Amino acid sequence: TRFNRRHGDRFHFVYTPIHASWVNQIEIWFSLLQRRVLRYADFPCAGAMPRAVMNFIRRWNRDEAHPFNWTFRGHFVHTQRRHAA
Repeated sequence: TRFNRRHGDRFHFVYTPIHASWVNQIEIWFSLLQRRVLRYADFPCAGAMPRAVMNFIRRWNRDEAHPFNWTFRGHFVHTQRRHAA
């Protein structure tokens, strides 16, 4: 790609399937953030939302952080390699 050539061909682009385990894990965590902090929130100023999110992160890391159980029981779909344009 032109981007990669401009940067000395330092990058190797890899297709990441949407069923990748890290995608599922982060979606769970963002769902918790949305339900607990953002859904019905009314922030009085622009700085209130980042503070609320950071408070949730601190509380999560201190009291609740744990690995999520990955329960994918399906079959992985192997597709042809895709190349970045």
